[in-house]
Amino acid sequence: MIGASLLGAALLHFKAAKARAEANLEVYLTGSVGVGEHPDLVNELIELTKTITEAEEAIKFLERKL
Repeated sequence: MIGASLLGAALLHFKAAKARAEANLEVYLTGSVGVGEHPDLVNELIELTKTITEAEEAIKFLERKL
């Protein structure tokens, strides 16, 4: 069914976005790599947290639709 394929693709998108944000967050919290590029580290952490929580909500929604 094409609808399920589209929902599945959207689900994969949000899972990847969440994984990417979590990986970046881990780098910022555990190492100095990348810190020099982002002088406003708190804002970067806030944005990554928003990305993770938004992705989690989208994942929950899409999983209910599948």
